[in-house]
Amino acid sequence: MKWNLNQIAEWTEGKILSSVETDFSEIGTDTRQDLTAQIFIALKGDHYDAHLYLDQAVVKGAKALIVHELPAHFENLKTKVSIILVNDTLIALQKFARGYRKALPVKVLGITGSNGKTTTKEFTAQILGAYRKTHYSHGSFNNHWGVPITLLKMPMDTEFAVIEMGMNHAGEITELVKIAEPDVVVCTMVGTAHIEFFGTQKNIALAKSEIYLESGPYTTRIFNQDQELTYDMMYPSSRKNPNARMLTFSEKNNEADVYFKIEELNMRGMKISGMIGGEKGEAQIPIFGKHNLTNLMAAATIAYACKLNPEQIWKALPLCKTAWGRNQFIETEIGVEILFDGYNANPDSMKALLENIPLLKAAGNKIGVFGQMKELGDLAPVAHEELGKLAAEAGFKQIYFIGEDHLHFSEGITSTKYTGEVFIKPAFENTLGEKLKASVKAGDIVVIKGSRGAGTERFVEFCQPKNWSTKK
Repeated sequence: MKWNLNQIAEWTEGKILSSVETDFSEIGTDTRQDLTAQIFIALKGDHYDAHLYLDQAVVKGAKALIVHELPAHFENLKTKVSIILVNDTLIALQKFARGYRKALPVKVLGITGSNGKTTTKEFTAQILGAYRKTHYSHGSFNNHWGVPITLLKMPMDTEFAVIEMGMNHAGEITELVKIAEPDVVVCTMVGTAHIEFFGTQKNIALAKSEIYLESGPYTTRIFNQDQELTYDMMYPSSRKNPNARMLTFSEKNNEADVYFKIEELNMRGMKISGMIGGEKGEAQIPIFGKHNLTNLMAAATIAYACKLNPEQIWKALPLCKTAWGRNQFIETEIGVEILFDGYNANPDSMKALLENIPLLKAAGNKIGVFGQMKELGDLAPVAHEELGKLAAEAGFKQIYFIGEDHLHFSEGITSTKYTGEVFIKPAFENTLGEKLKASVKAGDIVVIKGSRGAGTERFVEFCQPKNWSTKK
């Protein structure tokens, strides 16, 4: 048992209207899922209201409801389940999570960044999880409801909770910091993701810096020395929090707390060497892409901040692997190798991937498949034209693109001397998948990248992948 009804009411500042059940261990927010013995929190958004599905929640097994509106059949409902009435269920969810977090002796680790925060979260959890009880958010549960849900899913014996913190407006990181009260924080890097909402990269950096400025006075702060926008965050943070521990990572400065460099790199992984806390080491890591070095350094520095010794960290680094849709190496039944990075995409991550293409050693041809980059606003036309140029210069025999900015992508290609085949559509069509399958042969490498909404994973399916499934 994690919580009792009185404790929940105190944390959420709610009023108990019925107490049929008093002890609980799980929460739920989706009536499509099994809610057996759970507390159902009736969240309300712009396009949904879970208060309309309270009966379904009870049918699915919920034993308590947290609501901010009473249903017409309240008198009947209160005889079946416990009910807590609050002013706002989303705020109650956040207060519930904060109360539970403060009740446990857990160390919370907060990670943000335009690119790499999810991957850094995964790497951090894999390193810490090799030695200690570690909990982390699955998928991208990184917003005002995802973070509190992640905290409430923590087992009571959790030692480290790795929390991803996303944002698409100023002040959002501040809200998440107040909920999670992290003990260690890092901004992996500042790019152009969500620039539609901020206008400039400098504004993005200012919003990301909230993770340092709004964390507690003794929270350990970790800084990326290799990017000016992130390293510059150290100065205002140190002025505001002079007693906080400050750590750094870098692939350029060997005096940083964590310093890594790549010795060897290929499609199946990289060999790195360097220093952690002044202690030399090396590791072979099954991850493609030199851009992932930043994520590995950030994760290693977090582990170092959590008092794992350098030897433990070096030993655990080979355990790191990427999540679904992030630099996945996929073998196929037809002998084609696929590098699939179809979970997210923005100009920075596209450029980082394309810079790695010359490192791919193919017995046959290289084929590039790209999808729309989302949330770029007015920058979308220029960004997709630039992507077309970069793709054309990357050494692909064929290039595919799907997305609403297909014409701008095409303009980018035609501005170069590219002579290969190009297949472009505003959205995925089976004919494109069939064309790809018919064109490739054993020994070819297919590189696939786009935002999740573009649906680039459908190209993978046409190449008959081994041990791989489309994420639902």
